[in-house]
Amino acid sequence: MDYYNFDMEVQYHDNLSYRNILRKLFYMKINYNPALDEIDEETRDELMYDDDAMSAGMDKLYDFTKDDELFNELYDLAAGRMFSTDKYIGQAVLLSYDYLYLFHHCLGSFVKGVFHKENEYYNKLKEKLT
Repeated sequence: MDYYNFDMEVQYHDNLSYRNILRKLFYMKINYNPALDEIDEETRDELMYDDDAMSAGMDKLYDFTKDDELFNELYDLAAGRMFSTDKYIGQAVLLSYDYLYLFHHCLGSFVKGVFHKENEYYNKLKEKLT
């Protein structure tokens, strides 16, 4: 699947490494512009973000998981963290810094056919969301 790297090892320890992981997971193109060299690193990083790849990848990822009962539960719980019932909001929350590590493992388990109620990462993520 060319929209998300299910097999990638995910480790991050700060905002910059998290953003780099996100770029690699969603196969983002780096929109480098030499004119941005003069601004601070975080702002430059935000301006080089590939919105199109992220949006398309999130849509495909949601379509891939939307019929699974456990993913729907995770989307609902995560959306609730933002006082929402919108599953797309839930997905965005699950891709955030605090939850990406566990969510990525859930996605990898799903692809391998070992995503179920006893899945270690599913249970850890569900516990963290409640």
